[in-house]
Amino acid sequence: MKKIFCLTLIAAILSTMVFYLPPAMSAKEDTAQLTFKKTAVHNKTYSHYTIQKNDVLSAIIRKIPGIQEQDIPQYYRMIKELNPHIKDLDKLEAGQKIVLPAKLKTGGAQTYRVKKGDYLIGIVHRELHITANTQKTMLLIKSLNPSVKDANKLYVGQVIRLPKGRLDGTAAQQTAQPAKIIERDAPVVSLPEKQQVQEEATPAGKEAVMLPPAERLAVLKHIITQMNGTMITRGNYYLPVSKTAQLTIDCSVIPVVELDDRTTLFLDMKNRSGIYLKTIISGQWGNYHVVKIDAKDDMIMILKKIFKNSKAYAITRAEKPVGIGSTPVLEIMPDWLITKKNAKQTPAAIQGLRFVYRDNDLLPRAIINFARRQSFMITEISPSTGLVGRPDELYSLPAMTVLPASPAGEFAQALLSYLNVPFEKDVEVRVFSIRQDGFNLSIKADLAVKQGDQKTLLFSRNLPPQFVNILQKTGDKLIFISDQDEPAKNMERILRGFNVVFTSGYFSFSGLDKNQPPYTLGFKGIKIKTDKDIYAVNFDFHHELRGLMQETWSANIIRY
Repeated sequence: MKKIFCLTLIAAILSTMVFYLPPAMSAKEDTAQLTFKKTAVHNKTYSHYTIQKNDVLSAIIRKIPGIQEQDIPQYYRMIKELNPHIKDLDKLEAGQKIVLPAKLKTGGAQTYRVKKGDYLIGIVHRELHITANTQKTMLLIKSLNPSVKDANKLYVGQVIRLPKGRLDGTAAQQTAQPAKIIERDAPVVSLPEKQQVQEEATPAGKEAVMLPPAERLAVLKHIITQMNGTMITRGNYYLPVSKTAQLTIDCSVIPVVELDDRTTLFLDMKNRSGIYLKTIISGQWGNYHVVKIDAKDDMIMILKKIFKNSKAYAITRAEKPVGIGSTPVLEIMPDWLITKKNAKQTPAAIQGLRFVYRDNDLLPRAIINFARRQSFMITEISPSTGLVGRPDELYSLPAMTVLPASPAGEFAQALLSYLNVPFEKDVEVRVFSIRQDGFNLSIKADLAVKQGDQKTLLFSRNLPPQFVNILQKTGDKLIFISDQDEPAKNMERILRGFNVVFTSGYFSFSGLDKNQPPYTLGFKGIKIKTDKDIYAVNFDFHHELRGLMQETWSANIIRY
């Protein structure tokens, strides 16, 4: 009887971690051109730090006084610029010395919403009443907004932080303090259920709200599952090492991630597997990997380590809005994107990650569901409760009005009925009379509408020119439509003929205009202005989006 050697590997449960939230950007607005010029670094604006054993950069940054979770990406980039001699900041060695930027402290901060045409020096002059030493103030503003990667890409409606109080030259110099590394948890913003947090940063020294292991695993599992992958957190996972031996892994302590590109990953949360397991796996299977997860890695770092081993996927910071769908077009601004490598289809993005700190920052469920139908998944994450999202909205709407695109006569009848314009059908119109011309001749108008002393006649076919001249002399107004023309053209002729105000073009609706998260819906159509706003489109507008349009913008959608 052959003996089977089982090696059971037990690792520590996932350590706690925190999330960060870069500020959301408007999906489609005019940009406010703000420029921060590079200047020499004053010796009080940075400090030196000696790397200790097991140090990781994200944990070092968190220990800088006053740093918030949303500051980490910007400070990571600043440290990279200050230490060009270090090729890989993720592989720090004990004894190395690095330069750290300081957290500039002020007497407080105020918020400001960027307006069209804004530029930094104008904001400094107008809002802060500062005309001298403005360069120092602009650097201070940048320090207050570390999550803004490029100040030239601020958007109208975006909220930035400005210093408040007196800021003369002396005060500006005193705000720069050297960073001091201290042993304490970094402050983060919590999100109690149903409770909104202030826009101001969490006061320094407040205990961090750490995501429990179960919630942390739930976030990761949700992200992987939406990519058609699986994450196994229960039971055992077996790998045959040879004919007489197999490897048994306890998935409750070493989660296993299986991606749909045939990549399998073992998440070693506290480096408990040792070199032996890595050697066995790397020697036996090319698509199996042990991923070392440091206890202080945040969610993005974990995902980066996972996708580093994937042949098909990558995770990158979102630099511009993502366009989703075509009828209508949805644009959103996630914080991070999971994309397919070497994808031929456009866009390559398959999932967007949004970090939210307030209930008001959650996207409407109609937007989430529409994106999913377009094969783009949106995951929203709270730094304190994990997965979050609005409940499904229930819209009580009648069935969407659909106008028959043809024949043209029926199209006209349906449109006038929807607009509550009274009309007569198949009306006989006398062109020649036996009394005046010696014979009678009548033609049939598809529709006739009486407006005061004038009558408007609608024909879905062309008439001989002499007939048209005779009818025009009577003072009647004539409208001609055709089955050969596009319904949009016929609609414009009908509306113009009956003096109904309308506009044809591309219409864009921004969530920021309604104090909602940054998203934009856009589509081509005809806007009809009556006692309500009516938008006529030639595509099927999904029920949830139609409800969102009605509730948020009082926009009524019809289809032709």
